[in-house]
Amino acid sequence: MTLDHLDNEELLRLSLSAIESDRDADAISMLKEIVARQPDHFQAVYLLAAQHAQIGMFDRAESEFRAAVEMAPDFPVARFQLGQLLAMSGRVDEARGILQPILEGRDALGAYSRAMVALAEERADVGLREIEEGLALPQPIPALANDMRRLSQSLREAEPERTPTAPVYLAGYGYGRPGGVE
Repeated sequence: MTLDHLDNEELLRLSLSAIESDRDADAISMLKEIVARQPDHFQAVYLLAAQHAQIGMFDRAESEFRAAVEMAPDFPVARFQLGQLLAMSGRVDEARGILQPILEGRDALGAYSRAMVALAEERADVGLREIEEGLALPQPIPALANDMRRLSQSLREAEPERTPTAPVYLAGYGYGRPGGVE
């Protein structure tokens, strides 16, 4: 498939369709094309990071999430996903630093951020409590809420000495638009 005749808006919409259809290779190809054309295209950088995390390429995802946070420091979902990635890799202090602007939030994302830090610190009881508090709040990002429900269930079922890993990253966490879901 040649992408030369498609503009960035078309590519972005088609990449979202590919993401929703679990066509990771197509999505990554289109997102890379957008970034090659326009390196500061926030949505493409963010979605490419999420796709790389989704397929387990965490080093690339970290670099791209960092770029997304730098481009849009007030977009909390990119910050959350970078913090989640750092927490999963045991870099608790770094995760806390990235998550700091949202940790004190009284919304679901703030609770989930506190849960990620607690889980990275091997405080599963606190992590579970924060997740459940977050789930009791309005859920602006359904995909994230679903992941948190699954993580909550895993924590409730886990052996006391084993803490489950954090959920995978989903490109559906806001679709990369600062200020909300498309």
